[in-house]
Amino acid sequence: MSSHAASTTHPAPALRGASVAWRCATALVGGYAFAAVAATLLARLLPIDRAEATGWGMVLSFLVYAGIGLWGLHDHRLGRVTLVIWGGAALGFAALHLLGVRP
Repeated sequence: MSSHAASTTHPAPALRGASVAWRCATALVGGYAFAAVAATLLARLLPIDRAEATGWGMVLSFLVYAGIGLWGLHDHRLGRVTLVIWGGAALGFAALHLLGVRP
């Protein structure tokens, strides 16, 4: 056994399982929230007809959801993934609330 392998500590299996479950929930549920807020924000901010802006937001939301979900499952830092996905969804929701209804 090398000295590097002996000095490396691994989390307990239960803790590692909870970490994987949180990462999956964040990528799936949080990614959906992030994509939904991004689509709504885009539809609200685009200076085109309301129906067309909504269509563009919905089309692009699939790419956002796939990208943020894959990134959330790939990045090694769980804290960063949690902060970006859930924080981005919360900030987007706050921005939508402040913008109000589109005239």
